[in-house]
Amino acid sequence: MTSAERLSRIQVPAWVDGLWLALCALFILAGVALVPYHGDEATQIFMGRDVYYGLDGEWDRLATTPFDALDGEAAMEQHLRLINGTLPKAIYGAIGVVMGRSADELSAPWSWGAGWDWNLENGAIKPDDPLLLATRTASALFLAASVVVLFAIVRTVGGRIPAYVGTAYYVLSPALLINGRRAMMEGPLLFFSLLAVWLALHILQNRRWLGYVLFGIIGGLTVASKHPGMVTVALLYGSLGIVTLYQAWQEKNLRFVIDHIMRLFIAGLLTIAVFVAMNPSWWQNPGLAIQLVVQERTRLLEEQSTALGGTNDLNERVNYFIRQTLIADPMYAEVDFFQPYITEQVAAYEASPWAGIAIGGSPIGAILLAMLAGIGELMLALKRTSQTALLVMWALGSIIFVIVATPLEWQRYYLMAFSPFALLASIGLWAPIQALIGRRV
Repeated sequence: MTSAERLSRIQVPAWVDGLWLALCALFILAGVALVPYHGDEATQIFMGRDVYYGLDGEWDRLATTPFDALDGEAAMEQHLRLINGTLPKAIYGAIGVVMGRSADELSAPWSWGAGWDWNLENGAIKPDDPLLLATRTASALFLAASVVVLFAIVRTVGGRIPAYVGTAYYVLSPALLINGRRAMMEGPLLFFSLLAVWLALHILQNRRWLGYVLFGIIGGLTVASKHPGMVTVALLYGSLGIVTLYQAWQEKNLRFVIDHIMRLFIAGLLTIAVFVAMNPSWWQNPGLAIQLVVQERTRLLEEQSTALGGTNDLNERVNYFIRQTLIADPMYAEVDFFQPYITEQVAAYEASPWAGIAIGGSPIGAILLAMLAGIGELMLALKRTSQTALLVMWALGSIIFVIVATPLEWQRYYLMAFSPFALLASIGLWAPIQALIGRRV
């Protein structure tokens, strides 16, 4: 056995892994109160009133209706209901119920056409409100849980040392810390997306019905966390299908492919069922709901791109990706006019030990990170196992989608690429170290 092999097989007690993950969780939670405020936090907490409508039996208020039949406030609520994930707001609304708040005491939605003082004077949740801290903590717990899942994924295909490296990169990333600590949709989305990846790996290892059922459920919760979660879920279903077909072709086993494609199909139906169950606005008229979701999301993206300088140029989108994913200096506000409102909060946050470190941080760092990820991608591809094939397709698909489909240079739109980079770069870093140690034996 070479030195590299001996090093990779060092027997570290399981409690060390648990201690590391606990320290990661504590690091994430320690910065929750300090993370600078974002107006979308007020809007997410405002949408928690849907929980109150359900508890009061006012399901008709949640049903999707043509916009021309709604007044201003009802139309605004429906617009927010259609374009946002339902799981985070349900959690935040439930926290409000537990804390004894009425629906009107949650928050007003943030009005981006008005200033800081106007919003706070007209009901937007204040930065020092205990409800904001509680909802942020809930989101941060999902982020902390996603670290555990990422550790398990990297360890499965790369070993223990890359698992530590990958989770360190992930936990220290300012972009993930800022958005995962805020009371928004990113914490749940990151957790359920990675859990779906882990379950897909589990399916390839065991091929049991329970794995397919759990994958279907978690897939639905991923999309219910935030609509872009459907990209991760679609990539995983597609990857599982491709791997299954390839295995059946290798083994010349028609029964195998029929059996497991059928299970994937049933899991897909379960994903849809869970998503719809989490969306009461879809229950009465799902066709209208789908039509209006597409309409409202398209209109919003067009308005944002027009007003805030989006681009259709692929080269410029690649530059966006490099700056926001590889260099990844923290973005505390997507629009310049909001930045002065939180200048003092940003200074206090960055002066704390909880703000994280941009691992890329510069053009040179970005090049090194990209090179490590490329090496990691190659190492996974060379292993030629079903699990590594799935991870290669998921990672590449996520990165390509983020580049091609993101017209705005808003850092939180690039978060789905951070998990693939944590996986690939950690394996890419460890591979040459193993080779170097091996040559010195």
